[in-house]
Amino acid sequence: MGPTRLLSLAAWKGLLKLRHRWDVTVGNRLAEGRVREWRDAWLKEWGSDGAGAWLRRPGAGRLWVDVEQAQEWCRASCTADDLTLARQALEGVFDILGSGPVELGVTPRWRTDLYSGVEWPLDPADPSRLETSAGSDIRTVWELGRGYHFPALARAYHTTGDRRFADAFARHVESWIAQNPLGFGPNWLSPMDTAIRAANWALATVLFADCDTLPAPFWARLLGQLRLDARFIERYREWHPLYRGNHYVANGVGLVYVGGLFGDVREGRRWLVRGGRLLGGEILTQVLPDGVGFEASLAYHRLVTEFFTWGGEVLKRNRPGLWGPAQEERLRGMYAFIEAYTPASGEAPMMGDADDGRLHVLEARALHAPREHRRGLPPEMFPEGPPISRLYREGGFAVIRDGRDHCVVRCGPVGLRGAGSHDHNDQTSFELVADGERIIRDSGTYCYTRDLDARHWFRSTAAHSVVQIGTEEQNPIHVARPWRVLADRTRSRVVAWDPDPPGPEVIVEHTGFQHLPGSPVVRRSIRFDSATRSWTVGDEVLGEGVQEVTWRLQLELPPRSPRITGGSVEFHVGGSLIRVGFPGRMVAQFLDTWSSVRYGAREKRPVLVVKGFVPLPLEIRTDVGSAAHAPSSGGAGSRRQITGSG
Repeated sequence: MGPTRLLSLAAWKGLLKLRHRWDVTVGNRLAEGRVREWRDAWLKEWGSDGAGAWLRRPGAGRLWVDVEQAQEWCRASCTADDLTLARQALEGVFDILGSGPVELGVTPRWRTDLYSGVEWPLDPADPSRLETSAGSDIRTVWELGRGYHFPALARAYHTTGDRRFADAFARHVESWIAQNPLGFGPNWLSPMDTAIRAANWALATVLFADCDTLPAPFWARLLGQLRLDARFIERYREWHPLYRGNHYVANGVGLVYVGGLFGDVREGRRWLVRGGRLLGGEILTQVLPDGVGFEASLAYHRLVTEFFTWGGEVLKRNRPGLWGPAQEERLRGMYAFIEAYTPASGEAPMMGDADDGRLHVLEARALHAPREHRRGLPPEMFPEGPPISRLYREGGFAVIRDGRDHCVVRCGPVGLRGAGSHDHNDQTSFELVADGERIIRDSGTYCYTRDLDARHWFRSTAAHSVVQIGTEEQNPIHVARPWRVLADRTRSRVVAWDPDPPGPEVIVEHTGFQHLPGSPVVRRSIRFDSATRSWTVGDEVLGEGVQEVTWRLQLELPPRSPRITGGSVEFHVGGSLIRVGFPGRMVAQFLDTWSSVRYGAREKRPVLVVKGFVPLPLEIRTDVGSAAHAPSSGGAGSRRQITGSG
């Protein structure tokens, strides 16, 4: 960053510290006093009519579902999974981020870590500090408090007529407020999570507003809490002069939702406009012209797509001038990218960080199927027609697809403008689906603060299907900096791209090891032959001298019938036959390594490792085809001449 941005950042951090010091000593008490006065005034005006009448008042703002539509929407969208989630919440049982079912009581203990059982204390919360606790993951506390289960409770109530679901909603809101006083404890450490919680509480207000069993004092407390939430989000926005990411977008969503409910009063109008300007500006900044989010993570691309979708819908109903054609076009591009990278199975690749976050859980199954990125997003936003092969040069991904065959390749700059908060060392890595069956996988994410060593490993070069020189990382990362890439050494680029039959092909390379003796450069070509329905992956390490080279292929399933000979290995994975040819000085072996298909859970899966001290340049070739139509083996790499960059 230049000196101007550094000064801006220092000034902003200084302001946050002053605000925090003021709020802990005086400001929060004053804010709570003002909210008590507001609640009393609200009860005098609306206590006899209730929340439904308040939402229908002249000049009231709107969310993306109206109170008049709430009952019909809940009944029409209710599924068996929603009813199961609602019944579990009724009993105080929560299964979040791979925790398995955890009993937290009919009145939940909202500061409990679901992995360790540790209850986080009510210390003064400083949103500018990262909190870690050995063996505990604060994300389970935050995720629990986001209110993901509220739409399921509303659906169950409107579908069955059982008032226990409405009572559980009220009990959860009241107990959360009681256990989490403003500015104290873990649930006030993250403005992003405050914003997501506020959005879900605002949505639940609309869905439950006409429930005649919920008394006016309850609604006054809930709405008063939303006012405190909006004040907190506004004061502690996660702004940065350069590295603004998904947290900042979430802040805007929270302000827009609360502003939508309070759009006829001064504070509500300010929250709506400030949040709207944030969203309208950040979608053109954080989403690149090709429609790819700039954080180099497919899961975070899906998350911010949801943020912009529902935040944008609230804006279009309340402040349409803040969400125009440019924003809508960029959002459509985001959906086109999701459609492209998602194979026919519906399970997205795991490239980059994946913490399984959502804005809402609009389909209860999404809690346990986080890789199904289409769930919870409006289907009409996705493009019509079959997806095609496409290079997303600015976003750093290439997609080759043909029917049931599908490959996604990572090939671009470090995300978040070089900060790499959610990057992995996965340049040139790929996930491969052959004839509808995932063959080559990414290792996933597993955790954040729960285990910083594990966090580091899942980001590392060794966790991906790439070449490694010695023990060097593609880009420098450090255990103590879990959300930073310390330098973009890879400068990954697309050398050539040809999407056309008979063989779509991409060639990519990076310079992450060029600082080593002999200046190694890694190059990979991936080609699909539509005639034989087979894939060829050619790896080259250019340079001079002798290097210790390790080549890894992360497998989705255990290999069958492996045959390892000097310079080659042949085996089956699912219905595919895989052949790998490599220099005779290298040794191949199958090992077990960690894989995480969802946040909070990990398991052992196979990896093929080929390793040895070899002179550069070297070549390794991998052929993948149907076991019934085995590809022919040969030299390493594709030699078809390709021009253009597409």
